[in-house]
Amino acid sequence: MSKILTTCSLIFIIGIVITKSCLAFSLLTPPSSPSSTTRTRTISTTCTSTTTTTLHAREKSKWDLIVDEDDDNNDGMLVDKGEMGDDNIPIPPDMLYIERNVKRAHETFHSLRNIGGKEVCNDVYARSPRHSTNEEMFYIGKVSKISDVTIEDCIARQWNMIEHHASNLRPIELKPNQGKLELWIAPGDSELDVAYNRPTLQMIKMSKYPITSKELKNNVIGFQGEVYQDGEEGFRSWRTDDGYPARAEINEGGETRAPTNDELEQLQKELKDQNIDVDNVDDLLQEMEKQNAMTRQSELEQEFQKAKEDKQKKTETE
Repeated sequence: MSKILTTCSLIFIIGIVITKSCLAFSLLTPPSSPSSTTRTRTISTTCTSTTTTTLHAREKSKWDLIVDEDDDNNDGMLVDKGEMGDDNIPIPPDMLYIERNVKRAHETFHSLRNIGGKEVCNDVYARSPRHSTNEEMFYIGKVSKISDVTIEDCIARQWNMIEHHASNLRPIELKPNQGKLELWIAPGDSELDVAYNRPTLQMIKMSKYPITSKELKNNVIGFQGEVYQDGEEGFRSWRTDDGYPARAEINEGGETRAPTNDELEQLQKELKDQNIDVDNVDDLLQEMEKQNAMTRQSELEQEFQKAKEDKQKKTETE
């Protein structure tokens, strides 16, 4: 009888120990602020049985490295709040002229271009409004977009990035008026027609207005900025306020002489040095015609300047 009582007492004591161990567990809540103290919250529960569960940490995934720029950091503050432009139009964080944004826009441009070709692209030019009679526009790069996005929204969304790039590209002509530059667009890959001053090609002036990342995602638009090679003067055009050529057409009717083999080889070498991929002779001819037009344009500018100086000397002599 005493053995039975002893056994029951042991079972009773063990049951109490198990029950007490299941009555509560502790949670540590993060402090609401740096000055807050750490609180221990006790949650009670009733435990009727015990179950052993083994927890295993999952393997790391490549998706863990993805960072959403709209997410909060550990302090509850936005990673980047963006800025306010001189005209009180807010600049979205993903359009600040910083390395990660420029790289993303460049990669997106090529992705869209590879899918849609030049039809989803537009050439971009910038002009300083410093003088009301200023007709000089500088080629500063290209934009691309999906078909559902208008070119106006595409430019407006990326305006800050494009304008900053234009100012850095032309620090003398454009940077003094950064924040007030005019942006104009032409059809994609139309540099040749622009260089020849084709009268049928009209550039369109764009407008600046606020458009948020929620209204237009940055993965459906792209921008590729122009980069000058050593000693390169850059491509420009003279246009009227309605976007048409301000100077006479050059080489009306286009190039008629076929290039020689030496010229083709030299052009191929120059394109390779500039990391330009050309797969066939037609592209080579088009690129050569473009370079010839730019050379002829430069020659005409020099002739115009010389005639202007001669006229001025003649006037001073009289």
